[in-house]
Amino acid sequence: MKGTKYFLILGKIVAKEDSTGDYIFKDGNWEPDTTNMIWDRLMGYDPTEDSDSPYAMGNSSIMEEIEEISCEKAMELIGKP
Repeated sequence: MKGTKYFLILGKIVAKEDSTGDYIFKDGNWEPDTTNMIWDRLMGYDPTEDSDSPYAMGNSSIMEEIEEISCEKAMELIGKP
């Protein structure tokens, strides 16, 4: 069982990944990451590239849009103790 990891996307969106899936904190709730915000950034997926382009994955600029943060920092950002 993997532990929970917390992320900050674009410097303002709090997200988490745990054994049940990926979630974005939105409007006071953890909602499923149905648009792959976490994985797209972790993998550096560039949606502006064609799917068969060698540049569609591994784009470092996109990978820089996400950073792993501590649970404490995530709770501070969402306003929970």
